[in-house]
Amino acid sequence: MNSTPLRKYVHDLANSLSIVDASLSRGIKLLGEKLPPDSEELKRLLKADEALRRSIETLRELRQTISSDEK
Repeated sequence: MNSTPLRKYVHDLANSLSIVDASLSRGIKLLGEKLPPDSEELKRLLKADEALRRSIETLRELRQTISSDEK
């Protein structure tokens, strides 16, 4: 199947954000071992991680919508 430039762009963006998500998750794990669980820094990172995951999921849904519209 040939992808449109928009679908490829969304796919590449979601992949890049997934890489960032993996790095952020690793950083949160390492900092979680050193910081108290209720620290503001850790709370902010967890909030950012959740927002990033929602963004990735939204892009995946958009990619599916684009694919469905191409058919």
